[in-house]
Amino acid sequence: MDERSRREAAVQAVSPDAAALPVPPVSPVSIVGVVLAAGASSRMTPDFKPLLDLGGATVLARCVEMFRQAGVADVLVVTGHRADEVAAEAARLGAATVHNPAWREGGMFSSVRAGLAAVAQRGGGTDRTGGTDGTGGARALLLPVDAALVRPLTVRLLLEHEARRPGRVVLPVFGGQWGHPPLLPASVFSIILGDGGDGGLRGALHRLGPGVLEEVGVPDRFILRDMDTPEDYRAACADWPVRNVPTSQEARALLAVRSMPSGGVAHAEGVAAVTVRLADALNAARTGGVAGGTVATGALLDRDLAEAAALLHDIAKGQPHHEAAGGALLRELGFSGVADMVAAHRDTTLPDGQPLTERELVYFADKLVRCHTVVDVESRFGEKLAQWRHDAEAAAAIEGRMRRALALRTRIEREAGRPLADILHPLAVGMPAWEPSADGAGQTRQTKQTGQAAPCAMNATGAPHAPPSHGPAGQPGSGGHHP
Repeated sequence: MDERSRREAAVQAVSPDAAALPVPPVSPVSIVGVVLAAGASSRMTPDFKPLLDLGGATVLARCVEMFRQAGVADVLVVTGHRADEVAAEAARLGAATVHNPAWREGGMFSSVRAGLAAVAQRGGGTDRTGGTDGTGGARALLLPVDAALVRPLTVRLLLEHEARRPGRVVLPVFGGQWGHPPLLPASVFSIILGDGGDGGLRGALHRLGPGVLEEVGVPDRFILRDMDTPEDYRAACADWPVRNVPTSQEARALLAVRSMPSGGVAHAEGVAAVTVRLADALNAARTGGVAGGTVATGALLDRDLAEAAALLHDIAKGQPHHEAAGGALLRELGFSGVADMVAAHRDTTLPDGQPLTERELVYFADKLVRCHTVVDVESRFGEKLAQWRHDAEAAAAIEGRMRRALALRTRIEREAGRPLADILHPLAVGMPAWEPSADGAGQTRQTKQTGQAAPCAMNATGAPHAPPSHGPAGQPGSGGHHP
């Protein structure tokens, strides 16, 4: 596959929604993923980080795999300590290597320079277009080998940004902090190679000046994670199988990446606030903390998982059958751990013999929030019944969904041992479930009853909510605001 095809495939894999993440023009340059694997792993002795097992493959293999999943086929591994072993593993993976003879005394910055020098020597350090603006030549993505949990989506977002804004250093940011891997254009190679290394790569990047640096928010907490100690390694092994599950903080970052309009964010936050209260009430009952309820079955609910799914439930709002589209999108983005919950949020059933899970809570919470305001089930579905009273088939479908929602309310109240109004307190019908903070410094859920927040008049595409259209089997609501 040529460079253009790889880049287009990488961007398309980020999102099938071209309106949210358009395919950028592809520069006639190469992208090289540089894995820095020269260190001695001194704090891990006798273990050696690049060759440790992470979910059934070596840590080095996970780094190479991540780049290739992101559309970066050209991977270069910088070796140093135990160079022959690392080079053999790189060869098995089909990755090139370059040795850093100064790895012992020069630290990681010497590996950065060794990697950039190798990319430049392969013809990537000059402007191939013959221009003087520094927008030609190869780009290098610098990834320490112990940052193996970084998601492919992060690299895809960096590539998409770089294609629109060439010639700049692109830095992934999560929670306000720079992380790995930075994307460096050829125009800064010589500057980095000549830098004294005070403060490592971060210091060198700061010395480039703010005009050269651009930050890109990414929904990836792992850009800030390293693996320096045995405790770090154990944490990485625990996180690897659940890397497909976003935290609530990552979910909010993903909404920002998708440019969710303020109305959509308000609704998502409102549903998340209600979901968390439902989860807390059921967990209290399941641990025996609430008297008067029936014996609740099932393991404790994952509060953060439920909140993250609630935040993302309308991520594909505006698309036909947006719940299914949202589930498919999340799988494409690498967040399959919440995809089924998002896909089921419009309607769901649960046999009495099965325990309530996070999926049912997200579904039910969505029925209790209209825009950002708390409503009751009867009025929420009553609006739809009034709207569709002249369509017998549509009205019957709405009535069926209302019966299922009411049955779920009864079950939640029974298992929690409390009426829904008590579970939601201090939230109440007619009051906002969420509103922006008063100082404008960000958006936070409120736990007191205050005045109404601004109405959420926009769906996820930025257009006013359209009347619902008939979905499969004559069901309304597949294209507009539902229950």
